[in-house]
Amino acid sequence: MLTRGLPAATTTFTGYTLYCITSNAAKTMLLKNTNKEKKEKIGHIMAAFIILVHAFEKYDLQEDSWPFFAISGIVFLCVAILHHRIAKIFPYVDGVFFIIEALLYAIIAAEYFEKGKKGLPWCYVFAAAAYTVAAFIKGKKGKIKHTHKS
Repeated sequence: MLTRGLPAATTTFTGYTLYCITSNAAKTMLLKNTNKEKKEKIGHIMAAFIILVHAFEKYDLQEDSWPFFAISGIVFLCVAILHHRIAKIFPYVDGVFFIIEALLYAIIAAEYFEKGKKGLPWCYVFAAAAYTVAAFIKGKKGKIKHTHKS
């Protein structure tokens, strides 16, 4: 029986109340982790989409580098789908793939600069720099998680 106005610890069914509080806290933590994982998954899917679009552009222009970008895009899509499982085994997965994404974006920017484009390459340079910073942050967090689990 819960009494109105008293804290949960002072009710007659203290064990049940504490169980409810623990259960709600666990649900809250689970929802926060789920949202974070969804955001990471969406980020990898978006990166895969951008790389696949670039691969299609290369294919359309009949350039030789399109298979490289197509394979990279497919790998990123697979990583996005299996992100949760891979992260449990390899905690540095986000950092490593952010570095690879940064390199791909830098290659795309270099190709656009070579073609004489002026504005679009700078967007890719900015994306490459942002992914490099994110890689180091994720790598550091992955290292901390990995050392605490050991």
